[in-house]
Formats: sequence, structure tokens, C-alpha cells
Amino acid sequence: MSLAKIMQEVEDMPGEQRWELLGRLQQLTEQDIPESLRQGMAEAQRGELCDLDEILSKPPPDL
Repeated sequence: MSLAKIMQEVEDMPGEQRWELLGRLQQLTEQDIPESLRQGMAEAQRGELCDLDEILSKPPPDL
């Protein structure tokens, strides 16, 4: 599952479920979170995410 999909699912959650998730996430330590997820979250925070299906459906740019 992509990070963009996870973020969309969190945004679609009712407020009470989001607060419950936040509480659980706050209990995690850095060792509990895979490096790949931490990198993905940093990329999302910088606005560097893209939808691969959208990108791959476009023709390649002229070189």
C-alpha cells in the first residue's frame, strides 16, 4: 500500500477514529517505525509524493 493511499484513508476516517489512531501513533518509538515509512513521511511533508498510476499513464516527455 502506498503512503498516499494510507494518508487518504486516514483523511477519510471519522474524527474519533483519527484521534484513536493518533493516540496509538504517539505510543510508537522510532524503532517501531520502519525506515522506509519514515522516509515516505518526510517526502510527503515536503510535497514530493506523486501517484504512479497517473504518472505512468502519461506519454513520456520528448528528449
